[in-house]
Amino acid sequence: MSLTVDAFLELVEDKLPPAPEEQILELEGDLGVMLPEDYRRFLQLCNGGYVGGALWFFGRDSEGEEIEVGVHHINGFREESYLSLVWSRECYQGEELRIPRELLPIMDDPFGNAICIGLTARHRGRVYFWDHEEEPDPDEWDGALDTAGNITLVCESFSEFVAGLRQNEEE
Repeated sequence: MSLTVDAFLELVEDKLPPAPEEQILELEGDLGVMLPEDYRRFLQLCNGGYVGGALWFFGRDSEGEEIEVGVHHINGFREESYLSLVWSRECYQGEELRIPRELLPIMDDPFGNAICIGLTARHRGRVYFWDHEEEPDPDEWDGALDTAGNITLVCESFSEFVAGLRQNEEE
């Protein structure tokens, strides 16, 4: 059974009302692109929160290998660093580039890895998993998604990601 955005929102704890439109527009201005429409609509409904690892996406990567991605924190325009889109961008894409700029970190998993949404070209709208334990050497990496080596395509859209979330049996 597919999870709807409304059902997902019911499971999000400590969620704030919709993200202010001015902040969404400011982020889009900083990024130089509009957010993918389905993710933008989500922000207009939920300004971050958490599910504490209670939801997992199960699927297969491009090579057919099983992937499991857990959701812990959901970023928004929040004061708390662990729930902040702005803080995540500064942390991962600031002075030290750790996540390619083609992606925006929008959530994390219970282990400190990032769940990102693609912003440009063929990556736009797709959901990716960034593994912090497999980061490339910053002196050798060119900053591109295709050469990072620690990023896995999870699914083709934010809507597909939400639809694929399932409750963790252990919760």
